[in-house]
Amino acid sequence: MHENIEDLTHLQKLETRTVLQCLRSRYKQKQFYTWAGPTLVALNPLKDVPGLYSKKMMELFAHESFTYKTPHVFALGQRTLRHLQWGLGKTHQAIVVNGESGAGKTCNALYLLSFFAAMETNNNEVPNSDNIEVLLCRSNPLLEAMGNAQTLRNENSSRFGKLIRLVYVGEGANTQLVSAHIETYLLESTRVARHAAGERNFHIFYQMLAGLPESSKVELDLQNVPKWSIASQRDCNAMDEAHFHATVAALEQLSLHDTTQQLWKLLAALLHLGNVEFEVNKEANSWTTDQQNHLESAARLLGLNSNELFQLFTVRHFQAGSKSPAVVRPCSSPNECTNRRDTLIKLLYRMTFDTVLENINRKLQHALDSTFTMPKYLCILDLYGFESFEYGNSLEQLCINYANERLQYYFTVNYLKEQQLHLANEGLTAIDLDENALDKQNLISFLDGPVSVFGVLNEECYLNRGCDDSQVCIRIQSSLNERTRGIKSMPPSPRMPRSSKIKAPPVEFAISHYAGLVSYSTVAMLDKNRDYIPTEMMSVLSRSRNYFVKLLLGKDAIIVNATHTMNGRRHTVLAKFKNSLDNLMRILNVCDVHYIRCIRPSLSAPYYTSSPSQRWDEDYVDAQLNACGVIDTIKVSSFGYPIRMSHEEFASRYKYLSTKRPKEPIEAIEICREITESYVQLENEIRVGKSQMYATEKGIELAERWKFRIRQQAACVVQRWWRERLRRQKAAVTLQNWWRTVVQTRAVNRVKRWWKRKRSTAQILSKVRQICVSVRIVQRTVRRWLIHTRAARQKRAQISLPSTDSVAQVVADERCDHDVKLQVSPKWGENNNCAKLTQSPNLISLQLSRANFFYSVGVISIRRPPTVRARFITRKTCLPFSFIPPRSQLPSGLTDAYL
Repeated sequence: MHENIEDLTHLQKLETRTVLQCLRSRYKQKQFYTWAGPTLVALNPLKDVPGLYSKKMMELFAHESFTYKTPHVFALGQRTLRHLQWGLGKTHQAIVVNGESGAGKTCNALYLLSFFAAMETNNNEVPNSDNIEVLLCRSNPLLEAMGNAQTLRNENSSRFGKLIRLVYVGEGANTQLVSAHIETYLLESTRVARHAAGERNFHIFYQMLAGLPESSKVELDLQNVPKWSIASQRDCNAMDEAHFHATVAALEQLSLHDTTQQLWKLLAALLHLGNVEFEVNKEANSWTTDQQNHLESAARLLGLNSNELFQLFTVRHFQAGSKSPAVVRPCSSPNECTNRRDTLIKLLYRMTFDTVLENINRKLQHALDSTFTMPKYLCILDLYGFESFEYGNSLEQLCINYANERLQYYFTVNYLKEQQLHLANEGLTAIDLDENALDKQNLISFLDGPVSVFGVLNEECYLNRGCDDSQVCIRIQSSLNERTRGIKSMPPSPRMPRSSKIKAPPVEFAISHYAGLVSYSTVAMLDKNRDYIPTEMMSVLSRSRNYFVKLLLGKDAIIVNATHTMNGRRHTVLAKFKNSLDNLMRILNVCDVHYIRCIRPSLSAPYYTSSPSQRWDEDYVDAQLNACGVIDTIKVSSFGYPIRMSHEEFASRYKYLSTKRPKEPIEAIEICREITESYVQLENEIRVGKSQMYATEKGIELAERWKFRIRQQAACVVQRWWRERLRRQKAAVTLQNWWRTVVQTRAVNRVKRWWKRKRSTAQILSKVRQICVSVRIVQRTVRRWLIHTRAARQKRAQISLPSTDSVAQVVADERCDHDVKLQVSPKWGENNNCAKLTQSPNLISLQLSRANFFYSVGVISIRRPPTVRARFITRKTCLPFSFIPPRSQLPSGLTDAYL
């Protein structure tokens, strides 16, 4: 029925029954996240789900413009990052992850941190090991090893609260992560000395016992020990060794490799101290121990003298005033010696944890450039969940539940009630909230007011009147007798049987928290609140030969000496915790807070093998939903508007949605009204208030989508105009190039024609020149021949007397010799027996008495040239096919010519 509903505010009936049905339906379909307005409800799957937090899923939410519809922890991270980048709402953002122990708070906070780190890694073109996002991810295994432990409900329960503050600079898409800082709240240091049955100490001890090499164990005296009191090696599991290597890698990557060996030494010393037990030596009337080897090993590792260390545990120093001498007195009972030993163990571990955290923060903090704008903070608060045990709820549970009560009160008052009143003042629809959701202020005053639980415990610590546990309990009940709401007397203490006539004094009181009734025991509550550190203990530690212990002591001595009020009173644990919580509330007041409500579906084991339907506990989930205020959140969110901005900011951001373009400027509120009236879908999603604009997540999503669409259309128009301009410009260039080519071609053709004419004239002239040369050669040849002929005749005439006809012939020959020319008459050969000249269109032939000569195309030959053009392959003659006799056999003065 409700399997497709991803936001509980869309349910037709806002009832607990319908909410439970919707969550159960989605849980069966392995959909573990659901929106409840701006709040994200996260169901713990109680096992690993492949692909739910993969890199592919991160990329899906990172590249999606708006992810308000799909419920996921990455969607909430993307929304928070968008609000930070684009200034939607307040400048700073915060994400509060809360819920009961084992509901999945630590895992969701870790996935959020991984998502922000992945977003920053995508923005960095060059990966660097010194990037803040890389260092944050590397520091997490180390903090989990030293601050998490296995409890009855959770295998990896955070035993401290932490606030991770990410510092960003820049605007819009240029926002980048530049620094980070981690703050912690109330480390459960008592777990180091003792823990409940079925639980474990901090993970770091088991990792060290499972992963240290044998050589290191020999050096630290960790071999051949059957049992460790504070961390039994039998409790180590298969994952401890793998986690040990991850912790060592984190130490090395954070440049803490020099501290690694010293850290193992100090933790090994704590293991040895936990095995030291005390017995009374009746003969010497002093204290002794059977575990001398553990005492000596601890003293050697801490750089102390074993006798001084043992005296520190068994001898007390009293001093009435600052000037009076100290009185030395042995401890009265083994429990007192054990308490002093536990005090040292808790002090050393707390100092070690603070030192490691300080080194991590020093590595994460980078100096801000002065060119950057004002930094913006994105805070992730992972605070311990509400705790209530059947027995043994003490000061730690009181502080934890008080912190959750403050957070719930902050959400109730500063969100639900404030939203309802503000909407009513703005003229918008308001709803009536449950009185229990609006009346949590009295309970906070019961806890930390002037006359309250905290007031009684702090007063007893300040006055040091020696009240026992029952007297403290009676004082708490009598002081709050007038405020009977939430406080009631408990039955007689279980230390005495009910059938006994003598009733045992009460040592328990109960408080009705938002998550249910919790009974607290006042046994040892005053001692825990004092957190007293003996002066002689600090003095002994100051004489340590271990430089790491001196380093820890030097940093913690300032804190120890500065934990006094102006009246000279020492700050108690409750006072310091309340101050740190007040600072946290001040941080949240300047942030837009986003909530993740973690819900555990059942109290079964994490790897329960039954079906999902059997892992769903209806009553248990209902109690958590009521405790977290999810129902009230749904009611307000369905009518409320979580995103708000001024009229000017809204008009400036979404002015593109306005369809009117007035010539004269108008007010911003008119533009806002015009935008909301122009779009029917925005009518119920974005409202115009008297002082500012109110919008839902869906309304902002629609407005941003339409704004993007309009800008995209405008960009397409501009791009189309620009492309058309480029096309026209290209066409003009093409036409210009074509016309230049035409002009150049015409000029070239004119030059070619002129050159052809010039070349043709030159060829004609060359041919005429060749003809003239040939004619001169023929004339010269003919003259030579005539001279030889005349000489021969004269020689013959000298031999025989010449006749009259001969003389006439000689005279005629002489005349002929002067008149010989190329243009002779064709009948000249007929009248002259010695030579015959013939002409044709392409050939001139001269027949002599002994040989025939032919002239054609500038060539004289003794044979007739062919009628067709022949190809010549020699440079000496142009007629390779003719017979050319030697020069000596040619007529005198006649040779072949090649022009």
